[in-house]
Amino acid sequence: MSRKWLNGSAICLYAALLGTSAAAQSEDGDILNGLDVITVTGTIQNTDTLTSAITFIGPEELEKQSYGDINRVLRAAPGINIQEEEGYGLRPNIGLRGSGSDRSSKVLIMEDGVLMAPAPYASPSAYYFPMTGRMNAVEVTKGAATVKYGPNTTAGAIHFFSTPIPKNASAHAELMASDLGRIKAHAWAGSRFDAGDIDIGFLLETYQDHADGFKDIDRGGDSGFDIEDYTAKLGFYAKDGDHSLELKYQYKDEISNETYLGLSQADFAVNPNRRYNASQLDQMVNDHTTYQATHNIALGNWQLTTIGYRTEFARNWRKLDRFDNSGLSGSSDCNSLPEIIDNPALCNLEYNVLVGADGFVSPDDVLGLRHNNRTYYAHGIQSALGGVIETGDMVHNLVVSVRYHEDEVDRFQQQDQYRMDNGAMVITTDNAPGTQANRLSGAEALSAYVEDRIEMGDVSVTAGLRIEDVMSMQRRWDTPDRTLPADSTRMNVYTKWLPALSAKFDLNDQWSIMGGAHRGFAAAPVSSRQSTSPEESFVYEGGFRYRGDATFDVDTTFFFNDYSNLLGECTNSTGGSGCDLGDAFNAGKVNVMGVEISASADIADWIKTGLSIPVSLSYTFTDGEFQTSFSNDFWGNVIAGDELPYVAQNQLTLSAGIQDDHWGLNTTINALGDVRDVAGQGEIPMSELVKGRAVLDMAAYYDLREGIRLKIKAENLLDADYAAARRPYGLRPGKPREIFAGISLDF
Repeated sequence: MSRKWLNGSAICLYAALLGTSAAAQSEDGDILNGLDVITVTGTIQNTDTLTSAITFIGPEELEKQSYGDINRVLRAAPGINIQEEEGYGLRPNIGLRGSGSDRSSKVLIMEDGVLMAPAPYASPSAYYFPMTGRMNAVEVTKGAATVKYGPNTTAGAIHFFSTPIPKNASAHAELMASDLGRIKAHAWAGSRFDAGDIDIGFLLETYQDHADGFKDIDRGGDSGFDIEDYTAKLGFYAKDGDHSLELKYQYKDEISNETYLGLSQADFAVNPNRRYNASQLDQMVNDHTTYQATHNIALGNWQLTTIGYRTEFARNWRKLDRFDNSGLSGSSDCNSLPEIIDNPALCNLEYNVLVGADGFVSPDDVLGLRHNNRTYYAHGIQSALGGVIETGDMVHNLVVSVRYHEDEVDRFQQQDQYRMDNGAMVITTDNAPGTQANRLSGAEALSAYVEDRIEMGDVSVTAGLRIEDVMSMQRRWDTPDRTLPADSTRMNVYTKWLPALSAKFDLNDQWSIMGGAHRGFAAAPVSSRQSTSPEESFVYEGGFRYRGDATFDVDTTFFFNDYSNLLGECTNSTGGSGCDLGDAFNAGKVNVMGVEISASADIADWIKTGLSIPVSLSYTFTDGEFQTSFSNDFWGNVIAGDELPYVAQNQLTLSAGIQDDHWGLNTTINALGDVRDVAGQGEIPMSELVKGRAVLDMAAYYDLREGIRLKIKAENLLDADYAAARRPYGLRPGKPREIFAGISLDF
């Protein structure tokens, strides 16, 4: 911890030296970091002109609860399906409109215009996720506007915008501590100054997060994490504002003592925060680096934005992964972790190994710990040209974009074997690196996009077309030696045209109706079998908007996703013990339909009080069903009419606050309905049920003086016990009540 505090304190000290004359961050920098052409929103003010469902969460909304957990932030946006994992949001599982949430692989995750999955084409599972606590804004895109981003277009995109370089000398520092041994520190400092022919700007930022963990390993030990995140930006700006170049460097380091091993139903009922001794050595170690250059130039009424980028990610997740019961019962019903957790009475001998009580000694090699050691890189360049053309009564808002991208994932993994000995795990077979999985996967992609948003009085029509030309390949070796030819090679080549069309009609100054359709697509991963078909769908949406004279807004959107071929990928996080990791499995025709409602108002405008009383609502109904019957190792035995797993039919978020000039209070309640662990219909069996829950968060602040704010907040204020998921190996809990107190300084 000492190094973390020194790093954070250095930036905080520099922030103090900058002075106190600058405006707030949200008012003093380019909130979209010069990415107006790249993004869907363009600016915060023009979201009402868009013809698709877009949710923009700006700095003021993020400040209300000071969340560091993306799962909590995204509850404010309708249409999002979230499967929690470890309680902190370190590795989110996010889906949009029933797309499937495992490792957010169907959703495009971006930061400042750059795809953030470690290898978004070759291996789209997002084992790296940007740190939410340092973000300045979040944009959630669904519907036809998704085609602007790609490569996958069925679900949607989540776009993060980092802290901008301020125009004036500014700084911010925040320190929060909790009753669960959590300490969070966020600080940045920056300025822009005259350097003769040009202006030069800079930003230094750090985000630090340490937690002792809320789960109790039977024999003791750390279940928490340590995260360090650093960002540096350097900008060069022409005096006339027509030309700029920003350089960005970001680095994150994480050590988290997390596991995939959950609890049996009976043990979860007694203590949901317990961890068996068999998970004592589980630990994720990773680091991530981003290098980015963003260039903008104004060409008359046109703007050209070019981004060059490279990301690097290395991870080694050592975790319990396999079980060998040949020296125990030998039963075929008890030779995997899910089978043991689901039926500990039948698998009593195996269950005793997981618990590892004092006095118990297991056979050698019974526990398999996988070292999921992987390195990734992605790099590329993207240019987007945007401008306005007027032809008579029509205004064309044109964007043309081209991107060339390469990425790679190198798996060089091993699995070591252990015995359980009086509560301690003792290694009995130490295998060499590369003996479990030795694979090299890569992809090259050339994509292009054109969009024309045509405005004709009360009518807006947006037409878009994306092309993805991709070649991906994987080589596999059966031994660690790569000097020999690969034992097998798999290749995936495709060219896809992805059109989109949407429209909006303003009935009057307050009411608008909108609708759209686009082609959805997700490629089968290159590691999959050659026979696997890509995911294809047609996605439709329609609805209305209301914008009141005061601050009262309502958006209602109906959606229908018509999958001709839904795709699911076998991963550790889905409990893929019966399938080859990386293989994808087709589910045939699936229909997902639903409705999204969001509304916001400031009640103070109605009751004429001097206070501000903002309230908001976000509701989603989703119904997803398989249309055909089939059976495979990933989806299991599916009957037509079965509901999709891990998609709640109902979810609701209500927020309400009250604030004066110097203080404020905000509450948020999120309610989620029951979900299934596996596909099925009718009443959900207890062994497959993840019960719904309601979680209340509350935050308050008081300004001691200008720029000095005291904060207190509680996450899960009522301390609700609930299961986040049953995957991959048993029930795992959501985070219990956590109370924070802290201070923020703005200079």
